[in-house]
Amino acid sequence: MADSSQGAVVVEGGDGPGMAVPLAVPVVVLAPARVLYFACVLALAGRIAWLDDWSLARFLLLGAFLATVKVDVVRAPETRSLVLGVAFFFLLSTSVTYLPDLWFSIAYYLNHARNYLWNANALMRALPFNDARLLWSHRYGPLSELFGWIYENGFDMVVWVPVLRSLCAFDARKTVRYALAAHLIQFPMIMPFYTAIRVDEVWSVLGDPDRLQRGWSDEQRLDIGANCFPSMHTSVAFAILLLALREKSVSFRRMMVVYALSIIVSTLYMEVHWVIDVLGGLLLGWGAVVLTDQLLARYSAGAGRTSARS
Repeated sequence: MADSSQGAVVVEGGDGPGMAVPLAVPVVVLAPARVLYFACVLALAGRIAWLDDWSLARFLLLGAFLATVKVDVVRAPETRSLVLGVAFFFLLSTSVTYLPDLWFSIAYYLNHARNYLWNANALMRALPFNDARLLWSHRYGPLSELFGWIYENGFDMVVWVPVLRSLCAFDARKTVRYALAAHLIQFPMIMPFYTAIRVDEVWSVLGDPDRLQRGWSDEQRLDIGANCFPSMHTSVAFAILLLALREKSVSFRRMMVVYALSIIVSTLYMEVHWVIDVLGGLLLGWGAVVLTDQLLARYSAGAGRTSARS
């Protein structure tokens, strides 16, 4: 007879007493720990919303995706797993807050010191169909407003949505995977391109008005809008799309496909990125997912060997 109610199996046989064999039972998160966990998640999410001045539309967008979380919830999460998820959420939120400022300082130095290895603007303009003019030449007002909102809000929200959803599902592994593939690994991958090749935004090279109406001065246009290859809006959105296709929720997968693809299209429609920028972004996003999978597989294999030896 076996009794595992106390975390051990009692094996009884013959006339002798039963022998207790301990089980390797994971430490399941209890109610007080879950309260603390959600408090940490809400605090970090609230800080992001406050710093980015989230609109009601952003909250509604997040809510729509969170409503699909039920089928992906981990039923018996471990405490150490949730600690890891919160830690990566903190790391991701910190990097998203401070790394752009680091990049802008680098871009300012590169532009003013003229230290780019190659100014590719002339080539980008000369390539047939590279400006995606077929998409934006009609300049339909309502569509421009929609894609403008998607572009301006998509870069961060397409990351926060699956990360927060994974945290609500108590799935630290997915939290880590999304954080790494969409940002923490991508940023160092893309920096060599941004520091070596100068590619300005399409509207700037063609002499058109800024369709996003950001009110940039000529100096800001030359500094901030000078690094388009590859498109990080595209690489982030595509990495998230690839990972989202692994989720159980059909609704989430479909919604994320539409959302991620709309972000990619917006980069072309708003006359920001060249077609080659987008193709490069697709390749970068795929590469980031592959690299993330390999790193996590090696970590899991190493952890398994350590556990086996102990």
